[in-house]
Amino acid sequence: MKLNHAELSGVQLGFPPTVGVVMTIVLDVYNPNSYDVAVRAMRGTATLADRYTLPVQWQPGGEGVWLASNATTTIRVPVTIPIDLGLRLLRESFTSPTVPFRVVGTADVTATRTFKIEKDNYSVDEVGTFSRQQLELAIPHF
Repeated sequence: MKLNHAELSGVQLGFPPTVGVVMTIVLDVYNPNSYDVAVRAMRGTATLADRYTLPVQWQPGGEGVWLASNATTTIRVPVTIPIDLGLRLLRESFTSPTVPFRVVGTADVTATRTFKIEKDNYSVDEVGTFSRQQLELAIPHF
């Protein structure tokens, strides 16, 4: 798995009442095998600005996202940044055009559609940045 980029989109309202900015981690996953493999789940942490840790808990449903053999497939993993943290990041990154982040965790995969051999805890450790401007545009003016 290789980090392609991160996207920040508008505010998400949740239940119980929460407000957050949706950060979508876009990963390119290469499957070198001669058979298809499915990613069933990903869990871990996303650390923003080297100090703010958020949980990553993604399960796409069904059998997961199937990756074709000998090909690269893009998967999208959403992470919610609480609005108060988003505002703090805006203040702290005032003099910088980007905010660094790191994603560390594991992915659960299934090999072959026929035999469905499961392997859990495939390691993921990637670093990247998103622009301060993306964050500013995603947060409504308070």
